[in-house]
Amino acid sequence: MTHAMTPHQLLDCSIASSGASGLELDEIQGDVLIGMQKNVERFIFFRIEDVATFKTRLRSHLAPQMTTTRTVCSREFQLFEYKNQGKTDLLPMIGVNMGFTNRGIEKLVPGARLGDASFDAGAVARAASLGDPVERSKPTTWLKPFSGSSIDGVFLITGELQSAVDDEADRLTRILNSAIRVIYNESGAVRPELNRGHEHFGWRDGISQPGIAGLTQPYPGQRLLDPGRFVFGYPGEPPSSDPRPAWIRNGSFMVFRRLKQLVPEFEQYLLTQAHSLGVDPVLLGARLVGRWKTGAPLDLTPTQDDVTVGADPQRNNHFDFSDDLAQRRCPFGAHVRKTNPREDLSGRQDTLVDPHRIIRAGIPFGGDVTQPERALHSTQQERGLMFVCYQTSIANQFEFVQTQWANNPAFLSDRRHADGSAVQVGFDPIIGQNADSGQTRARTMDEPLPNYPHGNVRSSLHQPNDFVVPTGGAYFFMPSISAMKKELTTADFDPSAATS
Repeated sequence: MTHAMTPHQLLDCSIASSGASGLELDEIQGDVLIGMQKNVERFIFFRIEDVATFKTRLRSHLAPQMTTTRTVCSREFQLFEYKNQGKTDLLPMIGVNMGFTNRGIEKLVPGARLGDASFDAGAVARAASLGDPVERSKPTTWLKPFSGSSIDGVFLITGELQSAVDDEADRLTRILNSAIRVIYNESGAVRPELNRGHEHFGWRDGISQPGIAGLTQPYPGQRLLDPGRFVFGYPGEPPSSDPRPAWIRNGSFMVFRRLKQLVPEFEQYLLTQAHSLGVDPVLLGARLVGRWKTGAPLDLTPTQDDVTVGADPQRNNHFDFSDDLAQRRCPFGAHVRKTNPREDLSGRQDTLVDPHRIIRAGIPFGGDVTQPERALHSTQQERGLMFVCYQTSIANQFEFVQTQWANNPAFLSDRRHADGSAVQVGFDPIIGQNADSGQTRARTMDEPLPNYPHGNVRSSLHQPNDFVVPTGGAYFFMPSISAMKKELTTADFDPSAATS
């Protein structure tokens, strides 16, 4: 099963609870800090139809069954011991977590404000600022269930087999029965066999997660951040101009994005551009991402992949960009440098980078590319990533990374080439969204050709269209277990505040 951390990284659960941060592991939902174990994950987006009944069943039936951080932590050690014994059978580890949009919170606690303007506005309203294709204030590429405003909540259901996850989903929806209406549901799954742990473009995913002070023993190169950046009530929590309710403690904001990946088109694009530039397409792909598909970073292996580095957590994240100020090893615009510019911003990692980090917990959806698709260089069946991330400030974390780094052509605009000319970094070639170029959405990236270890060849890459297309999104609050048992389900119900 996939997970965000491993037993090698996790402190003993009792130590995490009693340490300086005093993490309340029985209160924090399990997907937030560690990540629920998952081969399969089903997302069920719903609307609350009967508020009173929903509250009753959430309090009495669902809240006590939520998978906590303590449970996820214990399961990691259980899996570790199980594998050490040479066992390979899948363990039946079902995980269930739950979140609510601002609309859902308003139904449960009328008038509640959680002190985050982006959460209050909702993902639909924020789509244009993220660079998504928008017309008349509506995202044009989003699936219809997401482009409206009818989603109140979501179930995250994880497990080892699709059948087991589906059985749990059926059980949960039967408990709520007519109290909810399912708006949309879809499952993701880790890719099979040799592609396990890799997203659909082929790159190893989830390598550079931040560590959590009081919970994580960091790998070399992994930043150890205060838990308040990801869960409320702890050191590092961002300030708010509006007072937050006390029950926000141990909760977290979750961003969900359904991202369609045009894999055969992207693969063909790499081939044609590599031919035009006179460079190997595998190297070109690595230059766009900042890592080889194995996970080995260009900063450590700039000219040739090294499988041993990519697979070794002691080495695959043990680097920063302080030794590559002329982008000879890794382009400034590469995806991993754009989304985590470690030691790139005047050496002020703690103030200019760390506050914007997120914890990712997504999963691929859709099957692998078929031979007919590769022959046609065209996507015939949807695939992509169910992107999930956690933070305590949507605007200053997820949205900042997307708008100020990935979508910002002026990123690191103070840099100069070796010949003194200005650097035109361009957009993140993977997730960047250019909202300023009409229907073409074209963008460029600087330095696809390497100048390592020396050289001064100026080059740019033209990307005429998106290869990652946003097709849905929502912002959720993942409350603590106690909040689901108390404040969210015992507040007086005001029918006028819960009308659709």
